[in-house]
Amino acid sequence: MLIYDTKSKQKVPFEPLVKNKANIYVCGPTVYDDAHLGHARSAIAFDLLRRTLELSGYEVVLVRNFTDIDDKIINKAFKENKSIQELSSIYIESYTRDLNALNVKQPSLEPKASEYLDAMVRMIETLLE
Repeated sequence: MLIYDTKSKQKVPFEPLVKNKANIYVCGPTVYDDAHLGHARSAIAFDLLRRTLELSGYEVVLVRNFTDIDDKIINKAFKENKSIQELSSIYIESYTRDLNALNVKQPSLEPKASEYLDAMVRMIETLLE
């Protein structure tokens, strides 16, 4: 299988770091509104890659995050008199239902940005030093 390498700007053979294992990280949606076609396109494209790798014998771990804290989320939550968590949960559930309706497999892990705020702050502090 060939994949596009953005660094070399060429198609190169897929070579896993660990034999028969593939790890995929997909940037998921910012959950302040219903999913749109672009969200579906990304989910379907990586679902296709995952299924292709699995059918080829790979053990695949696919991670897709949710950005559940963001200015758009904060503003909409304020306007709708909801907590940030309440608003983002509504759209996470909606997104999940939409992808289930499209028969997109659930990711192995779905971390939320809000769960890693302390780590993000530490990384920024390190970069500023």
